[in-house]
Amino acid sequence: MTAIILEIIVLAAALSVDTFAASFAYGMGRIRIPAASIGILAAISSLTLAAALLAGNLLSGLLPQSLTNDISFLILFILGIIKLFDKSCKKQAEQANKDKDNILSPAEAVPLGAALSIDSVAAGIGAGVSPAHIIATILATFLMGIAAILGGSFLGRAVSRHSDANLCWISGVLLIVLAFMKLF
Repeated sequence: MTAIILEIIVLAAALSVDTFAASFAYGMGRIRIPAASIGILAAISSLTLAAALLAGNLLSGLLPQSLTNDISFLILFILGIIKLFDKSCKKQAEQANKDKDNILSPAEAVPLGAALSIDSVAAGIGAGVSPAHIIATILATFLMGIAAILGGSFLGRAVSRHSDANLCWISGVLLIVLAFMKLF
């Protein structure tokens, strides 16, 4: 049971790092993210993951378990490598505030949420979470997404005068760790 909880936490963390980095960029730019936009960003990520987890479970029922584990490993590992070198989450945050009013409106949050959730599709299909744990995984992702937005925005504002950090690579490391967890 501990391994399942750890796997859920690592997956939720990996999928929330881009959101954290984007929120950090917003905080550094002193752009406020209201509650409605926070909810939209977290919900899009969670709903995207839910669809991908369901699709992954459907596909896993058609394939032998060893092949499913190998495919899961490959998807998560390749996605992790891509995310290691991806700098787009910060760029997406900068482009999302189209009206330059220093507030991320709900309308602006929708395309940002979609862009930040693209990796949820591959990770969800590759994660191989059992049907009994899908709801817990979705809830963990939603809550971790909210925490990532609030924490990233707060920290971004706090260090806005001292750093221009890009944290997108952390999600790559977490996805690679999750990939290797699939081998055991």
